[in-house]
Amino acid sequence: MKRHVGLGITLIVCAAAEAAEPAAPAAATPPAKPVLAKPLELRIGEVRKYMPPDEYRAVIGAPDADKNTVVVEAQRELLPVKYEKPIPVGPLMPVFWALMNPANSWRILLPDLNRPPDGPPDVVPPPVFRWGP
Repeated sequence: MKRHVGLGITLIVCAAAEAAEPAAPAAATPPAKPVLAKPLELRIGEVRKYMPPDEYRAVIGAPDADKNTVVVEAQRELLPVKYEKPIPVGPLMPVFWALMNPANSWRILLPDLNRPPDGPPDVVPPPVFRWGP
C-alpha cells in the first residue's frame, strides 16, 4: 500500500514539474542538419594478404572458381528438450499433469509422437470368417 501511495505522489510531482516548465520557442533552436553517414566499405582489398600464394593459385586454377556457392557443413548436437518427455497416459493422468505443468498443458491436446503404437501394426488384414465354403 505504501508503495502505491509513494508511486502516485511521485507521478503527480513529475506531472506538475513538467507542466510548470515553459515551452521552448521553436525559433530558438536551429533546425538540425542531416548527418551524412559514410557508406560502408565492403571491399576486401588485396586477397593475397589473407591467403598464402599456393592456396591462392589453387583457388584461381580450380575448375569451379566462377561459382558463387558457399557450403557450410556442421553437425549440431541436439540437446534434450522438456517437451520431448512423455506425458502420462490414462483417462485422468494427463489432466493432473497439465495442472502441474501449465506452460506445457497444450501438449495434452496433441498426440504423443514419442509413444509407441499400441500393439503390432496390421500389415496383413485378418482373414474373413465364413461358416461354409
